[in-house]
Amino acid sequence: MNAPEDIQPAKVVPITPRRSDSNERPGELMNSVRTIASRNLQGLIAMLFDNLDDALFDLAEKAASNALQVEYFDGMRELRKKRGLIERMFIDDIGKRLADLGAGRLRERRTLTENGAARGELSLVEDAELEESLAVSSMASKAEQRLARNLFALNERLAVLAGGLRFDNALGPLDPGALAQAFRLALRDLETGMRVKLIVYKLFDRYVMSGAEAMYEELNLSLAQAGVLPQIRQPAASRGGSGNSAVNMVTVNAVRG
Repeated sequence: MNAPEDIQPAKVVPITPRRSDSNERPGELMNSVRTIASRNLQGLIAMLFDNLDDALFDLAEKAASNALQVEYFDGMRELRKKRGLIERMFIDDIGKRLADLGAGRLRERRTLTENGAARGELSLVEDAELEESLAVSSMASKAEQRLARNLFALNERLAVLAGGLRFDNALGPLDPGALAQAFRLALRDLETGMRVKLIVYKLFDRYVMSGAEAMYEELNLSLAQAGVLPQIRQPAASRGGSGNSAVNMVTVNAVRG
């Protein structure tokens, strides 16, 4: 899904001036990564909620029945009431993922079946929950394919900050899948029907997933300017993206400190 016209790329601010000896402390750089990610994501999630009221109101106005109209209006009230909590839980979860990475821990990448069916429970998953899982995994998968080049470069650089920790079977703390999981967790206490919740996910895809590209570019450029893998060779499987970012170079220079 293309980003809306009102989403503007974030201004790139270097994490710290690049030093010739490339001896910046990984902990300080990780804190700066957390600051940049939090600032970007707070802006994107705010944009989602700023547009959510209008979207639900329009749907309520066009509802084919009184019951459906009431459902949309009730959803509007519930989301207004819990907006602050949802935003805070979302940002806090991403912050915890980055803190875990800094401590050498990664959360495993989970498939739909591993979330419940690994224990033979898929038959017990309600249709609504299954529909939600499919919506979340679908938007994350599309974003990961579209942003593969930026994500590869960012995860390589984050791995350096984490002391060489590999992401082979793990979810990068800022990957679209991580963002989607964090948002789903933030919505767990939302008292609305699945119809309203799926609209919320649609706007999350439109504003947060589409707008996250600017965050990835800012983080990559800032880390590169700080001396963290200033040049990265993209694997053949990752080539085919936009390829316009200055961070997608042709060689890998490890940080020497």
